[in-house]
Amino acid sequence: MSEPFVSEPLAYPRRHWIEYAATLGALVVSVISLWVAIATEKANQKMVDANYRMVAAASWPFLQITSGNSDDDGTRRITLSLENAGVGPAKIQSFEVFWRGRAYGSSWALLKACCVTPGMAPPGITTWVVTTRPVAGAVMRAGEERPFLRLDPTPANGAMWKTFDTVRQRELSYRACYCSVFDECWISDLSKLHAQRVKACPTPATPYNQ
Repeated sequence: MSEPFVSEPLAYPRRHWIEYAATLGALVVSVISLWVAIATEKANQKMVDANYRMVAAASWPFLQITSGNSDDDGTRRITLSLENAGVGPAKIQSFEVFWRGRAYGSSWALLKACCVTPGMAPPGITTWVVTTRPVAGAVMRAGEERPFLRLDPTPANGAMWKTFDTVRQRELSYRACYCSVFDECWISDLSKLHAQRVKACPTPATPYNQ
């Protein structure tokens, strides 16, 4: 007759303290590795951002207005120019010229509004020697100067020329929106050492053409 089957509880071997220490050590190493990876990624990102800022700073454009009433050789001539005083190219998206707060779309419209009084000769090629040049849509390299209006005095326009010489110094204002080669854009009145950063250049109601 067979003996009855007797079940006994299984005895699980105890884990040695060295195994616990090894597990804890692996966990600590994993945490440290993760921390190092995150810190390295942040450092790399800071380095990329710093490099980008350095390159952007080295490509920064800055526009300003220059004007005068004579050339270098002493020839009498009123010249209004846009100058890129920055260190990078400027892509000019829009340009405006104002007289007493009102925008004008061309040099002829501006001169007739500001400087022609009754009795003056009507504007014409033989009486006004005006040279114009478009600004919006141009790309100006660093240090470039772009004249957009030149007015030579003639016997017929002497009074108007003198009036405009006063107006250009006291009553004209400007606004331009321009971007760098990285499409960082600014809008400025071209008279201060500050330009406002904008996401995109707005379209002016009365852009100055030429």
